[in-house]
Amino acid sequence: MFADTQRPLAIITGGSRGLGFESAKALARQGFDLALIAKDSDRLTAAADLIQNDAQADSQLHISTFTCDLEQPHLVRELIDSLNQSLPTPQLLILAHGVMSEKMSKTLKTNDSEWRRVMAINLDSVFQLVNGVAPAMAEARNGRLIIFSACLGRMSGPGNAGGLAPYRTRSKPGT
Repeated sequence: MFADTQRPLAIITGGSRGLGFESAKALARQGFDLALIAKDSDRLTAAADLIQNDAQADSQLHISTFTCDLEQPHLVRELIDSLNQSLPTPQLLILAHGVMSEKMSKTLKTNDSEWRRVMAINLDSVFQLVNGVAPAMAEARNGRLIIFSACLGRMSGPGNAGGLAPYRTRSKPGT
């Protein structure tokens, strides 16, 4: 549980590596408390320790970690409940998690389970987290939402030689 503090809170998915981790490090240096979310609990703990050690001079920094498989909608709902019950309203929600399709998931070779896995992580969990966390931010009239995506997702190749189907699904403007 967070102590009563005036420090802003940032909730960050994908907080154990990549853009999520780098965002968390930068925000810690700017005076934010952090709630980091990732699937791998060992990597998440290591990331939180690195950030805490990096901010040694800031004894006020508070980092909490939440392990969650964002592919599982019921676990995302449990995560949202836990975040809303144990944390103050965040000023920043950064969704920096995401997965690529398996290499063999070409347009005509993708199976149902791979399609569902990518959609659950890259779309469904984003929808759930925004709808579960952002209303309190809007009510407080004090918050920002950042959702990272990859430009690769905008491209699509032709036929079964095309890109990784679940990752690159898009609609054309005007359709």
